[in-house]
Amino acid sequence: MSELDTLFERLKSQRWEARKAAAQAMAKTGAPSGKYLIKAMTDENPDLRLISAKALGWMRNPAVVAPLEKALTDEDAGVRKAAAEALGRAGSASAVAPLVVALMDEDWSVRKAAAEALGSIGDAGAIGPLIGLLKDKYLDVREAGADALGRIGQPAVARLVAALSDGNPDVRYCAAEVLGRVKDPQALAPLINLTGDYDPGVRRVAMEALGKLGDQQAVPAIINALGDEASSVRWAAATSLGKVGDSTALGPLAKLSNDKNSGVRSAALKAISSIRVRSRS
Repeated sequence: MSELDTLFERLKSQRWEARKAAAQAMAKTGAPSGKYLIKAMTDENPDLRLISAKALGWMRNPAVVAPLEKALTDEDAGVRKAAAEALGRAGSASAVAPLVVALMDEDWSVRKAAAEALGSIGDAGAIGPLIGLLKDKYLDVREAGADALGRIGQPAVARLVAALSDGNPDVRYCAAEVLGRVKDPQALAPLINLTGDYDPGVRRVAMEALGKLGDQQAVPAIINALGDEASSVRWAAATSLGKVGDSTALGPLAKLSNDKNSGVRSAALKAISSIRVRSRS
């Protein structure tokens, strides 16, 4: 029995640690292990299919993409999740279409893994479906979709800006958070408008995003938010003013340093200090 035959038998172990060790060893051998692992993807044992999918992903070989794409329709959710993760590691553009379909999987962990994989691949063709994922009922899935859009970056900006007007506050929240990360000037005016949103969580993340953009045009809107009824929004506004560094905010921040909320008072004092340091430099 060859070394690969031995390792393949260990993939069938009852112990996860043994299966993982064998899979990692096979992945390191590269192409010679491929035929074993691809064959295992059709085995009746879901544990063997799952660990084989992981091993194929660790190989990062475009030649193994086709069997992994097929595994996205496996009857076992764990196998589908492992296949999506593996396709993300492989980074092949050909996997975008089946991964987009996987964004609609009945299992939330598969949807999350598919979003993460699409973020790793970074293909702009996934932007629309990922925007749709921001409405998912599971927070982890929404965050994975948002992170993927952030990794795609500038090509997603127009769709993200449009999503700031969505009727679902979860979508507006995620879109604003991503736009803060991407820091594209196109988002400035729409984010300023979002500071008047009825949802305090959305207002807060809009403040944070404006702070990351660092454009002084947003200062009046952020100063206005220092009087927001939600302490989380006042905190975010103060913090953002410290990042933007406009001295016109010193007076309003001094007033906020007497806020009833200790976290807001602390944020105001830190912002004042930051602005003064900048003005001296």
